[in-house]
Amino acid sequence: MYIIKFIKLPQTYEMLIFDDLLRLLAEHRSEDLSEMNFYIQTTQKKFEFKDVLLIIHDKINNSVDLKRIEGDVFLANY
Repeated sequence: MYIIKFIKLPQTYEMLIFDDLLRLLAEHRSEDLSEMNFYIQTTQKKFEFKDVLLIIHDKINNSVDLKRIEGDVFLANY
């Protein structure tokens, strides 16, 4: 299972992608959510992962949400 940590900051988004051994595979920072979705979809195809633990850390509202996703990851709902 791969792990994606998505961090919402006041004016930007950050994303860290780890493999099942917690090795950092990729990281990305952007101000645009659609760019983050594109990046995560291309990374998902590159590493061919289907089972994902998505950690959404909203630093604006000081909350953390965990979701297990099988298949394509799309961030617009978060």
